[in-house]
Amino acid sequence: MKRILTAAVAAAFAAMVPMAQGATTDNNFNVAVTLTSVCEATNDSTQTVDFGTYAAFQTTVQSSNSVNLTFRCTRGYAPLSVAFDGGSGVGVLQGLQYTLVAGAPSTVAGTAATTATIGTGDAVTYAVSGTMPADQAGACAAASCGPTSHVRTLTVTY
Repeated sequence: MKRILTAAVAAAFAAMVPMAQGATTDNNFNVAVTLTSVCEATNDSTQTVDFGTYAAFQTTVQSSNSVNLTFRCTRGYAPLSVAFDGGSGVGVLQGLQYTLVAGAPSTVAGTAATTATIGTGDAVTYAVSGTMPADQAGACAAASCGPTSHVRTLTVTY
């Protein structure tokens, strides 16, 4: 009798409590960001544009080696221009005038971000080289001077 009464009470209680429903509903929202594009230098050591040995009053133009200066930039964002410090690539070292040039950029595209990876920026590289005109005297109080160097800067405008 006790079992019948308990079963009857349970059935009556179940009739009063509504059944749980398996429904869902959506609520939309926006995700927004403002990205500031950047280019940054990535060479991990100082590169040297080297003119080698120049003989005073030599009859030929002296060319340097070429160095690659690389910048990491926001994907798809190309630098607008490059310039040397002082506004030009012309300089003087040991009394010898030289001119630097930066070649057209070479770009290696980065990778797009996914839900599994953060992606990478574009690598933008400029080859920098120079020339020294012929027939220069230079400035040296000994039979030979150098090697001498100074720091120059390539500025990327983006």
